[in-house]
Amino acid sequence: MHPLSDGLRAACQGASNSDDRVIEVRHPKHPDSHEPVALLLIQRTEQQVSQDRRLTLKVRRIGEHPLFGCNQFSWSACYSPAGYGTPERIKLTDGQCSPGGDIILRMIDLLGHRVGTYLMAEIVAWAKQWPTAEVMRIKLSWEDEKDGAWGGSNKERRDRFYEQFGIAFSPGTPGGSITATSKPMRAGELVTEDAEQAWRSNIRERSAVDAIADHQREIAELAQQVQNLESEALLRRHACLSTTRPAAGQVLVRMAASPYSWGIVGAGAVALSLAKAVG
Repeated sequence: MHPLSDGLRAACQGASNSDDRVIEVRHPKHPDSHEPVALLLIQRTEQQVSQDRRLTLKVRRIGEHPLFGCNQFSWSACYSPAGYGTPERIKLTDGQCSPGGDIILRMIDLLGHRVGTYLMAEIVAWAKQWPTAEVMRIKLSWEDEKDGAWGGSNKERRDRFYEQFGIAFSPGTPGGSITATSKPMRAGELVTEDAEQAWRSNIRERSAVDAIADHQREIAELAQQVQNLESEALLRRHACLSTTRPAAGQVLVRMAASPYSWGIVGAGAVALSLAKAVG
């Protein structure tokens, strides 16, 4: 087999495909509410990096932003084939198949809204393309278990998060910084059914193209409503003017028929002239 040329290698390393979508996130306790609590643009990019494959999910908030906190972040995963004495492996928490990495939902106001479940379900579904690959160990830190960490009750939320994907943990060394490490498993043992059922209860997914089309349609409808209101306001203004003009004409007719009225007007004019002269 001939080695790749420098140009072809660079092309392979940069090769990628992307898929953009928009998700409407509603409160888990009010999944049928008319307005979502957040609109998020999910940019899904899969890229070839040397022999590895990398998946990146970039999340951006659309529309109103909270005063505090982060409004964009990304999660990544990596697949590396067997070679050079290393087994075929998958990493769910980073874009490089090396030690380290984490997954953090940096939009604090959306904790508990199943956004993380949505993202990890996407990553796990991607990872299951290589069912025999070893899932690299996930290590849980004591930092996540402190009282009040990430809005409180984080340990329970974190444990449920991994359990729904079939990931089990072994306790770490008592007193150590790592409280648990995921048990050995293959990518084919990962599951997504419970996670998908969970996020679909309060998250609606659409392609970015459909979302833009719907947004344009809403803008057109609002513009038509504004035009209708302006037309109605103009008609009412004309009606008010038409009502005012006859009333003014009747006053003039009555004044013309009454010499006394003209006398009052004349006296007023004289008084005004005197006032200006004195001033």
